[in-house]
Amino acid sequence: MPPFSGTFSYKNDNLHRRLIGDGVHMVMERLDPNIAKIRFEVQHPVAEDTQAEAPIIYQPIQIPEGVTLIVADSAIPAARIGNDFFIVTWIGNYLVLRGGNVLFRIFNKQSQEIQLAE
Repeated sequence: MPPFSGTFSYKNDNLHRRLIGDGVHMVMERLDPNIAKIRFEVQHPVAEDTQAEAPIIYQPIQIPEGVTLIVADSAIPAARIGNDFFIVTWIGNYLVLRGGNVLFRIFNKQSQEIQLAE
């Protein structure tokens, strides 16, 4: 089993950012309770004369060359909005590929909460 990289929730606005190489970060961002987008960005260079505690600034970029997103169970390409980002839902399982190599697996944990009736 591949190493665990974290979780993403459709219940909050927390971003899930992971470095995929060459200074490029993949970012998952919730759009609504059922849909998220996967976009890409690079860290904006910070001038050397600034304080070490300056905030990190990321600059959006288009989907990098050779990066694809497929539905894991069928190898069908996932929804892509131009060259800007991919769309995913909590229902599906996905693979993020670069040059045909799997970078990330995004799997629905398919769990449900059970509550006792009062």
